[in-house]
Amino acid sequence: MKKIKTIALLMTMLMAVSAFGGCGSSDKDDGKKQTTVVKSNVKSESTDIKKLPAGSIDLTVMLPLGQWTDNFDVLVDSYKADHPEIGEITATFPSSDKYEDLLVSALSAGELPNIITLGYGIRRESWWQYCEDLSTGCEAYNLLTKEQIANGTNGDYGMQVLPVVIEGTGILYNTRILKETGWDHTPQTRDELLQYCKDLKAKGVQPFMMPWAETYLNLFNNVGNYWLLNKEDGGKETLDKLLNGEDVGLDKDPEMAELLDTYEDILMPFAQEGAVSADKWTCRNAFFAEECAMLVGEGSYETPNIQNSNPKMLDYVKQDILPVSNDADKNKMAIASIAISVTKNDDPNVVACTKDFASYLASSEDARIWHQETMGSPTAIESLEVSDKMPAIAKDVVELVKAGKGVENVYVYMPSSIYTDMEENWAKYVSGVSSRKDFLQRYQQIFNDYKDGIYG
Repeated sequence: MKKIKTIALLMTMLMAVSAFGGCGSSDKDDGKKQTTVVKSNVKSESTDIKKLPAGSIDLTVMLPLGQWTDNFDVLVDSYKADHPEIGEITATFPSSDKYEDLLVSALSAGELPNIITLGYGIRRESWWQYCEDLSTGCEAYNLLTKEQIANGTNGDYGMQVLPVVIEGTGILYNTRILKETGWDHTPQTRDELLQYCKDLKAKGVQPFMMPWAETYLNLFNNVGNYWLLNKEDGGKETLDKLLNGEDVGLDKDPEMAELLDTYEDILMPFAQEGAVSADKWTCRNAFFAEECAMLVGEGSYETPNIQNSNPKMLDYVKQDILPVSNDADKNKMAIASIAISVTKNDDPNVVACTKDFASYLASSEDARIWHQETMGSPTAIESLEVSDKMPAIAKDVVELVKAGKGVENVYVYMPSSIYTDMEENWAKYVSGVSSRKDFLQRYQQIFNDYKDGIYG
């Protein structure tokens, strides 16, 4: 909590600096500076960016998408080939657990990247004031669904979140091992998953490697919210109640009970020794090397990693749900819309070029092929063609979404100020420090403290 409060304090100090170049003012400033930014936006819409001097515009990108690191230059080079006005496009892809700190550092240095990730929801609400409305000057906006526009609209700040691709998380299966163990289908219920783990152990095969040192990525984000996702409304009503400080009776909640039963009956007993200190790459590499049968809490974004580590596995890897319920129809796959946002800048030409590049990343033919075929990610814009060459695990996600089994992960609607304490609560639970009762009490208390203003 101390770390979050320190970041919040720094943000507050930065927002109070009226002379900060390139970013909008805080809500406490008078309207003059904000009006200037809006006027620059209108001007940028009429800018013919291809008439700008060659090499006159440099852009920066920072996204928490490590899997893009080795391949993004393909898109950069393709875009620059048709845009002589662009000088350099510098892109960095830090780990998601470092991203917030890096944004704050960039803001304090006056070097906020031109393209960042806000994402849906309120987790980065404090950054809304620094980002542009993409309903104008961004061609990809016209291709979005009404739901996508609604999800990406942040009050009076406008439509700031442009979805690029979707990712599904659940369990990655090595189907070669699955078949060798005598299974002709992936487990669709909790009892089936338990039996599969027992069958694997009987054959001397490690069921899965759990990266529980990744308290944010795995415990809190990709797995810990399945109790909400499996509710009929994807957990929105229950989360609203929690955010309002209501006691939702977690000890009697059927979906929470199913999730914790999955942990206590399957994930914890069959986890490898030292799971609480294992990071994501240790576990990923073990799966890629076929040293375990499943990877839990990972998803379709692993295609390039598998391609680099064990390309033959792409022929027998499958993405499916994490079945925490014994009602197969109830089990859902967590879907994350990976999105980009454009930051404000005093130079309207920079804004115009950034919006154009953002649109290119989300909707161009080059980007469609890159996302689907190279990176193995289904594109978020529904009108884009789906490639026959899209890897199998990406197709698995598309099929599950079409079958109504995909639900947007609601963790993005949780305030980022509670993340650290939520992660700690999960870490104590899986390590055995906290009992189920202790875990549930602390879970509810975190939301009560949020409602009471403890988190600022």
